[in-house]
Amino acid sequence: MRKILELALALATLTPLAINAQSPYPNKAIKIVVPFPAGGVADIVARTIGVRLAENIGQSVLVENRAGASAIIGTEFVAKSVPDGYTLLLANLPVLAINPIAYTKLPYEPLKDFAPISMVTDQPYIIGVNPSIPAKDLKEFIALAKQNRGKFTHGSASSSTHLATELFKLTAGIEALHVPYKGSAPAINDLLGGQITFLIDPVITMQPFVKSGKVRALAVTDSKRSAAAPDVPSYTEFGLKDLDMTSWQGLVAPAGTPKDVIARLHREIVKVLQNPEVIERLKAQGVTPVGSSPEAFTAFVQREVARWSKVASDVKFEKQSQ
Repeated sequence: MRKILELALALATLTPLAINAQSPYPNKAIKIVVPFPAGGVADIVARTIGVRLAENIGQSVLVENRAGASAIIGTEFVAKSVPDGYTLLLANLPVLAINPIAYTKLPYEPLKDFAPISMVTDQPYIIGVNPSIPAKDLKEFIALAKQNRGKFTHGSASSSTHLATELFKLTAGIEALHVPYKGSAPAINDLLGGQITFLIDPVITMQPFVKSGKVRALAVTDSKRSAAAPDVPSYTEFGLKDLDMTSWQGLVAPAGTPKDVIARLHREIVKVLQNPEVIERLKAQGVTPVGSSPEAFTAFVQREVARWSKVASDVKFEKQSQ
């Protein structure tokens, strides 16, 4: 009887945390931090995945927007979170590959502070011009730009699209003056008004204007045509090479997260991305579901960091302070 009482007393003194620690993962709500404002593509992707993930694992999946400072605020929060698999980050190209190039100092290191789980989605960019430009396709545009060397201008809505356009200029052998903008909306407005010659921006932001005839789409920056813009040719159809550029997104956890937890999350995320309803929902946003192993995603991020670092060096891209 005494031993039974001692056992009961010991169980009563166990904290909820201790009990949870002994339970299989996951045993409580998971949080996906989106380092961008609500309503954008990243936010929609996270919420679409979160709903189905919650159903599959039997736990709540909460999406929290921590926007600001070019996604640095939310990214730093996750980097410094407890590595237990309950705080994740919906990361993307700027977060993991461009910010280290764009800023002199960051409070996180992409390749050291995170454990990749899976690439989630990607979408190519559209190279678009004002319809008044007398070039019907990408080949004609490049020829026209070479004839008017230094007279064309291009906008950029972010460091990512700036570097993407610089890579296009290097690959095509053209020159154009860069005009920076704070977001896609003002950049597209100036493209429509003829203040800039061309713009490279994600399919999701450019396609509505292409469909309305206000922007002429010359090509997508993928080796194949995009399902979200099937009438727009790939850059490869004009003889260019090595111009694959996508606005990709992936899920990562803080470094040090147990490998078995990463493996479980990976399995569940891939399962979610194979769900027909999720596929249709994401395609409606102009993005393509991907799904990749943690190892493949890690290698991909490493290649992206190296690639864009080289482009930045080639064009003498200037870093800025936060």
